[in-house]
Amino acid sequence: MKKHLIILRHNSGKGGHGRLANQLWNFMSIYAYALERGYDLENYSFFEYHDCFQIPPVRNFPVRCLFFSPFPFLAKKFGQTRAAIFTRKVYKLYVMAVRLRHGKTLLNSYNSPDIAGIFYLPPSEPARPALQKLEDNPRIKNIYFDGWLFRNPAGVMKYHSEILEYFKPKDETRKTIAAFMEPLKTQYDNLVGVHIRQDDYKTFKGGRYFVEQARIREILDEYLREFKKDPEHTCFIITSNGPIKREIFQGLHFEISNLGFIEDLFLLASCTAIIGSDSSFGNFAAYYGNTPHIVFQKEPMDWEYYAGKTKYFWNKYCTLVHF
Repeated sequence: MKKHLIILRHNSGKGGHGRLANQLWNFMSIYAYALERGYDLENYSFFEYHDCFQIPPVRNFPVRCLFFSPFPFLAKKFGQTRAAIFTRKVYKLYVMAVRLRHGKTLLNSYNSPDIAGIFYLPPSEPARPALQKLEDNPRIKNIYFDGWLFRNPAGVMKYHSEILEYFKPKDETRKTIAAFMEPLKTQYDNLVGVHIRQDDYKTFKGGRYFVEQARIREILDEYLREFKKDPEHTCFIITSNGPIKREIFQGLHFEISNLGFIEDLFLLASCTAIIGSDSSFGNFAAYYGNTPHIVFQKEPMDWEYYAGKTKYFWNKYCTLVHF
């Protein structure tokens, strides 16, 4: 019997949801496992973002009708945040029902024996005993995944082209990005994405990952020098969840994106390099675009580490992806 994988929650114990990029890393890791085994996969908890991608609709009719179909309407009428708060509360009841009924076929990443709490999946590691038991049982069709730390570093590299196709944005998004980028491509040889995480990073972990814009300007100047890029032929595409102080970046060629977060994700992916915050968002964009992700450092940058890297790689300075 062909197994059917179901992602039930992303952030176990904390309401069941994480930010988009954390969800994507979890989602595509399980998807790579599904491809490796020849299994089907659906993500019941991705209703907040599903409409942004060309991912096939979930086949479970009640789940589709209760969460996926109404969410875009609710978000348009009441706003993304209010719609998400309401729908998550209803979805939490559904999760409780599934856990009661299917608890024996549910895997928890937060119960992983790994010290970092990461549950690695094939082909990155052999199936762990709890997973192997479910795979070997011919009477079990559905396997539920509960938690946000399922990872598959070997799998996401092996199935890179399949993942790009699966997580392709909607045509409208691609057209918006093309309209933004095409004029710049005619003016500049080098388009560099800059991802600046602001508002939430000022307080997250005591501001450990927050980098001031003045320091970011220094890093951009260093990038031009270290990689011998002509400033006149380089344009920095700045994306951020907070206001940008234009005066700090005077003297550089730059454009600030005022598009949405989905557009920003794939806008970054279309750049020749990404320089940005220690963030799963910028790192997913780099993975999707197969472009290097250079991570901001408050301390001196390790430019030697980035020398010669022109494609995506596992960056030791990107600590929030949990490889």
